Amino acid sequence: MTTTASRSRRRLPTGTVTFLFTDVEGSTRLLEAAADRWPALLADHDRLVRDAITRHDGVVVKTEGDGFFAAFASAADAVSAAADAQRAITAHDWPAGLEPRVRMGLHTGLGLLGGDDYVGIDVHRAARISAAAHGGQVVMSAPTAALVDHDLPDGVSMRDLGRHQLRGLSRAERIFQIDVDGLDHDFPALRSLESVPNNLPVQVTHFVGRRRESARVRELLDSSRVVTITGTGGTGKTRLALQVGAEIGARFRDGVYFVDLAPVDDPDVVPSQVLRALGEDSAPGNRLPRDALLDRLADREVLLILDNFEQVIAAASVVADLVTVSPKSRFLVTSRGPLRIAAEQEMPLEPMELPDRHDPMGAAESDAVALFLDRAMAVRPDFAVTPENVAAVTDLVRGLDGLPLAIELVASRVRLLPVPEILARLDPARPGTGTIDLPERQRTIEGAIAWSHDLLDPPVQELFARLGVFAGGADLEQIERVCDDVDVDLLTGLAELVDQGLLRQVAAPGGRARFRTLHVIREVALLKLEAGGAGGAIHRRHLQAYVDWAEEVAAHVLGEDRSEWLDRFDADHDNVRTALDWAAVHGETDLALRLAAASWRFWQSRGHLYEGRSRLETVVSLQGGEPRNRARALEALGGVYWWQGEIERCVPPYREALAIQRRLGDQADLANAIYNAAIGQGVAAVTGGVTDEVRSEVFGLYDEGEAIYRRLGDENGLGNITWGRGLAFSDLDDDVPRAIQLFHESIEHYRRAGNEFGMGWGMFEVAIHSARRDDLETAWDYLEQGLALFAPHRDVSAVVLFLSLAAALAQAASDEERAARLAGAVRGLRNSSGAKIVDHEVTRIRGLSIDELDPTRPDLAPLYREGMEMSLEEAVASALGPTGDVRSAPGP
Repeated sequence: MTTTASRSRRRLPTGTVTFLFTDVEGSTRLLEAAADRWPALLADHDRLVRDAITRHDGVVVKTEGDGFFAAFASAADAVSAAADAQRAITAHDWPAGLEPRVRMGLHTGLGLLGGDDYVGIDVHRAARISAAAHGGQVVMSAPTAALVDHDLPDGVSMRDLGRHQLRGLSRAERIFQIDVDGLDHDFPALRSLESVPNNLPVQVTHFVGRRRESARVRELLDSSRVVTITGTGGTGKTRLALQVGAEIGARFRDGVYFVDLAPVDDPDVVPSQVLRALGEDSAPGNRLPRDALLDRLADREVLLILDNFEQVIAAASVVADLVTVSPKSRFLVTSRGPLRIAAEQEMPLEPMELPDRHDPMGAAESDAVALFLDRAMAVRPDFAVTPENVAAVTDLVRGLDGLPLAIELVASRVRLLPVPEILARLDPARPGTGTIDLPERQRTIEGAIAWSHDLLDPPVQELFARLGVFAGGADLEQIERVCDDVDVDLLTGLAELVDQGLLRQVAAPGGRARFRTLHVIREVALLKLEAGGAGGAIHRRHLQAYVDWAEEVAAHVLGEDRSEWLDRFDADHDNVRTALDWAAVHGETDLALRLAAASWRFWQSRGHLYEGRSRLETVVSLQGGEPRNRARALEALGGVYWWQGEIERCVPPYREALAIQRRLGDQADLANAIYNAAIGQGVAAVTGGVTDEVRSEVFGLYDEGEAIYRRLGDENGLGNITWGRGLAFSDLDDDVPRAIQLFHESIEHYRRAGNEFGMGWGMFEVAIHSARRDDLETAWDYLEQGLALFAPHRDVSAVVLFLSLAAALAQAASDEERAARLAGAVRGLRNSSGAKIVDHEVTRIRGLSIDELDPTRPDLAPLYREGMEMSLEEAVASALGPTGDVRSAPGP
């Protein structure tokens, strides 16, 4: 791209910015057709687009070929520029057959500068939205639509095109089309990855056979709210459900979503898993996840695929409740047994159709043989069913009872052996490879897995068994911790397991190597681990590995790379859950305390406060444990209470932790405990009553903590103490000017320490205390800076507080529509994250409140509901964008 001349004449807008991307559809074809007329044609195109951008106060950031990248401080100006550009292009007198068709995309987000250019996900999102459009079409994101809904230029309207999964973006985007009077309105479907919002995993193999079964499931979903595909392990329940979801997903306005319950064995966690699959930024906090899920799906129209339900069958009532609250939705369940709820229609899935051994020539027409052929050709492209091997193939798939997983595993052997030799080496009647209380067919599939397993060298067999401890997969680093003493080169062993179909390599955050097993195969691995007598020792190694890992992650989740580390934790959250469960059952108190303490900032930042509270309360109730580990878990529990707005409840664990640290004497740990105790005591006094005794105790603790941190040279600790002391001057002395000074000082301490989390909280306090002094300009400046730190990390608990401040400032400026939308966003995100600290007096702006806003008022109710439906990104864009009137408004 080249930097345009206008770039040097005009400053790029920052804060909330609307980005516009344009390019000519089919420009290569047009260039070839235009030949030597192309330069003049392109010059006319460039002039028309540039004039429209600059006429509406936009800045051309870059051009590349026939494409423009422009930025606007106002979303309404951006829409006007796009509409005028399309009008001008349509009205221009182009040579016959050489009319350029220009597609345009708009998105509003954070205008973050890196040098003399914009950086960040919002630029990428704007480009992807534009790339989804067709020539002559203008589309925009939901944040932009929310800002221009009541400010569209004359002759322009917009329509909702629904949610679309765009290439390179992890979450579906809600897209709107801009219709300009006199121009084309009808265009093909957007160029999205999928025509319907979904999270269906990409299938790396063909779907073979099951035509009748697929048709039957579709038929049942037409007449039943819940269809449960039942059958033994390995019958292909999951694959069938995914295929049906892909086939009929377009019928459901709000999408089709796949919920993998394989890593879950606690029915209470099911609602959280469903919320996560729906694309929520976080699980609910101190609302029950079940309640949050019911609210989320009310009035929605989705197809929800719930996979591997048999191990959480007690959660069947959740499905029954969803049926009641979401009457337009359908629920497709896979399970080894039915849910036994009123709305359910069971569809037993039998093994695949088997060939007639007396009709070898017709064998290839059976589903079982077709599947074997497809998978065999994947590892040996020249493989074919021939007159020489057809009888062996027929006997092989019949011997496997037509179980798809068994067929797939055995088909991989054609890489090494001809089919008759495979058949000779496989004993499908070997029931002893499975437990006697399993159905016969499951013993057969276990025999097939065991057969692949038995071909491995003993060290690789041991590696396979140990991998069973990992829930939801694992990074190579964690596998090394648990399996480093297996007598085989680890990468060689993993590669062999992948080749055997017993292990899969999957994508991981940050591009790291990650591996996981299918659920049925993991069960076999666990059985072999226990049978070998090493189960307890390996589970403990797994626990120890994740304790060390979580403590490493905890050291990074406050810094500038927060997103990467929080995403890494999210990928292994199921392993942390499994490790904590095992530790609690087996009396590993110290490791449980350490793991829970190290996890709490993830639970807080990504909105798992409800689960974090439950797990921390469990571990601190365990018997025994080193005092230092107990103290840290108590501090974590106090932190969860604080974020849930139960400030008085956080004081006892903070005080107990301080008493422990005074006995132990480690200065860094003591100073941190002092800070926590002072914060809890000071904030609790806001509602409990400020006395001279309380004031003296709180300030005395801060003095003691500061002295320790100065001796240690700990800038982060000094930031904590300075921030806390600022709160104390505000809440206990009502000395707002002194408090603001201290918050500024805390920001500098945190900046020197590289603590972006702390910097953001210093900015939040400067913002709300500036608002208390009627300095709305400063309040908005620091609100924008704080959100620029927290929003890219998807720290929903923090963003809720900033949105609450933005709503209050909008209300003070008499911008009731914006205040209503933001108030709805605060309510929705607060409920999903559990960050009820937003309701506590300590975060309120005295004299400035949205309490008088009536969200039921006819003109405000739709905006409030719209806000409740906003994603975190949409709410941030709505909060930040155009603030001129608010900044200049009189104070409260």
